[in-house]
Amino acid sequence: MSKIESIFKKAKREKFAIGQFNFSDFTQLKAIARASKELDIPALCGTSQGEASFFGKTNAVALIKKFREKEKIKLYLNFDHGKSYKELKEAVDNGYDMVHFDGSDLDFDKNIRETKKIVRYAHKKGVLVEGEVSKIGGKSALFNKKAEKFTLTSLEKIVRFIEETEVDCIALDVGNIHGVFTEMPKMELERISNLLREVSCFVVLHGGSGIQKKEIREAIDRGVVKININTEIRVEWIGAIRDFLDKNPDEIVPYKIMPEAEFAVYKKIREKMKLFINK
Repeated sequence: MSKIESIFKKAKREKFAIGQFNFSDFTQLKAIARASKELDIPALCGTSQGEASFFGKTNAVALIKKFREKEKIKLYLNFDHGKSYKELKEAVDNGYDMVHFDGSDLDFDKNIRETKKIVRYAHKKGVLVEGEVSKIGGKSALFNKKAEKFTLTSLEKIVRFIEETEVDCIALDVGNIHGVFTEMPKMELERISNLLREVSCFVVLHGGSGIQKKEIREAIDRGVVKININTEIRVEWIGAIRDFLDKNPDEIVPYKIMPEAEFAVYKKIREKMKLFINK
């Protein structure tokens, strides 16, 4: 059993969740590591396709291993929303601890076939796989509008997908959406409990940014073990940089500017971690 799997099992049993915090620069990664070390809470660090391409898969893996092995920080690495077998195979081969195949744009049966291929390969290497049936819309950004309401995939279809692919985790749609909107969608959290009556798969909540605290806690109580946060990290990061440069318009030294961004991200991640662990 992998370390992440044992953490997820404990989270499910004891009703807490692990945060996945996406990063695309070193200040964000340092902020995740600082919060994880201070609170002594494991964290998943996520890289989307764009983030992995910019940061570099090998760089991400090397730094996570450095934090984990040399500094004893409980960090793990997930490839978020991968779209192809080739891409995720490369992530597995590079040393990612977990991969997420997002086949929600594919025909349902093709999604099953492609996910099964990835599961077979990843499991040989001891890597967990997260699958996705229904497209979780939006993107990691701020929107000055009300969130759209998406049609939810039938639980029967999701159960079939889990049973046929043998994925470890499922990105379940409960009305959640990527991004932060002026009015967030109403969550249908009973779907979590209903799904877990049928399967033992780990349930993941995407689009965790902007969701009310009481809904987060209810989702965890119903069985969610991983919650993804990206938009709120980006907002804190860029906001701190803009504030600093507004006050110091002539500053050009990165090591004087970036600590402000790191601290802002650290505070947000620490807040999320405490909520997810119920401290």
